[in-house]
Amino acid sequence: METTFRDRISCVIFDYGSTLTELDAPPEPALGMRPVSAGAVAALMAFRKAGLRMVLASNTKPEQDRRLALRAAGVEDLFSVVLQSAQLGVAKPSTTFYAMAIAAAQSPADQIVWVGDNMRTDALGPVMNGMRAVLVRPFGLDDGEVHPFGVHIVKDVESAAQLIVSHTKWFIV
Repeated sequence: METTFRDRISCVIFDYGSTLTELDAPPEPALGMRPVSAGAVAALMAFRKAGLRMVLASNTKPEQDRRLALRAAGVEDLFSVVLQSAQLGVAKPSTTFYAMAIAAAQSPADQIVWVGDNMRTDALGPVMNGMRAVLVRPFGLDDGEVHPFGVHIVKDVESAAQLIVSHTKWFIV
């Protein structure tokens, strides 16, 4: 039997930023950040239905608490762990931050896929630490960026869910 991408993934780690929010949405004053988008809520539900463990790993300012936005969207309980750099005292792209994320995932690094929007911290960093990566980029690569080997690029987090949950083989890009 051929191994599929889904068969090898046990945890998805998410960035917050433009990964779980709408890029052009204004920050909600009560949250101190942009809210979780409806599309992200649907994608998170698909990941949960597939039985994947979910972790949020986000660089934050001291006054930010991503759990407020997750709670407001009704998805806080879908995450096993929420890692916030301001609370941890270490941020992406530190290898210590990635080690904490891998420990929170409770999975070997090669069974984790990191979903985020930043080339350096959400694609290259995870890959350099043994994880897989899906880069959320509605408009593709920025000028001067090169598509990293093994990193998938999708338009939104819903497309990431389709890629990971649909039993599509993890193919070399």
